[in-house]
Amino acid sequence: MNKKERFQAVREKRAPDFMPVWPRVQSQMLFSYGYKLPEVTGQDWYDSDKVTAAVLKSIKEIDYDVAIPSYVDYGFGVPPLGGTIWIPDKFGVAAGTSDDQPVKTKADWPRVKKMMATYDVKKKDPRMAGCLEVMKNISAAVGDEMPLVPMYYVGTTAAMFLFRPNEAFLEDLFEDPDWVKDMVEVATDWAIDWISAQYEAGANSICFAAETMGTLMMSPKMNEEFNLPCIKKMVDEVRKRHGQATWLHIHGNMRPPKAYEYLTKLVKEAGVEGFHFDENCPADWIKTEVVDKLGVSACIITDGAAIAKGPAEKIDEAVKNDMAKIGDGLGLMMAPSCQVLPATSNEHFKAWVDATHKYGKYPLNQ
Repeated sequence: MNKKERFQAVREKRAPDFMPVWPRVQSQMLFSYGYKLPEVTGQDWYDSDKVTAAVLKSIKEIDYDVAIPSYVDYGFGVPPLGGTIWIPDKFGVAAGTSDDQPVKTKADWPRVKKMMATYDVKKKDPRMAGCLEVMKNISAAVGDEMPLVPMYYVGTTAAMFLFRPNEAFLEDLFEDPDWVKDMVEVATDWAIDWISAQYEAGANSICFAAETMGTLMMSPKMNEEFNLPCIKKMVDEVRKRHGQATWLHIHGNMRPPKAYEYLTKLVKEAGVEGFHFDENCPADWIKTEVVDKLGVSACIITDGAAIAKGPAEKIDEAVKNDMAKIGDGLGLMMAPSCQVLPATSNEHFKAWVDATHKYGKYPLNQ
């Protein structure tokens, strides 16, 4: 099987030749190449040539099976709206948003909302334009054989990254929910346009939507109120515009009854095809309660910190143990708990991928 065929088998709950790996690599690919973030991006620029080289090296040397075909971070879209993103000058630290966000008070929102109404995601932010250029390059190089997934954030996460400092936004959820819903709606439309731009640039597989709050910062009831409608809208629009399904990355323990009820609604009402969890959801539970019971595919998780720390022998043993817990393994693939952490060495990264491919040969129960 090639990598597209391997991923398709997981989506259809058929047996691949071996379990594929979906690492959600972000800044790690740059650090492992020797770049610090200020060497590849600034507030208003993005070096497509350097990022292309790093992405291709990561894909070819580590040999994982599903890729986000560019370097992405939390700061896309923010500087043109009047905010500032944080670009650290150290190895092993990811870029992200700062407290200097575009919407510091509610009085700023009408101005920013008006700007969002005419925001061309392909032209307004030079960083986003550079990211799309990389996607074109990666698609031309490996798109015939590898799933390349567009990626962005949904709902409250997208609105928080684009508009408001984190703590202020979390307070808004309780103090001014109608305003939050307005910000979430605007951010969702923007996110859908950004995902569409990634498809136009060469993404060729499912949409990968990340929802980082999960049950860690919001209750299941709040998730149903603030996130479920916008996730459904994203799922529907991606299917309508591009004929593709959507997988959701979500944080937190989804095993308690109310959290599991929300998870069920994400499948039955929003139409999510698959899930990428974090380390709060063990492999055997994912297999029985998500894949078998809800009928959707999912990733089992190796803690990203364990991959970063190593050594290779411990990584190998952890993967072997997970494989022993998942029965036939159909409908499953391997992922890190969030992303391959920026400080992870390529030695440990590849040890994890190789162990998954070694112990994940099908049929697993023979």
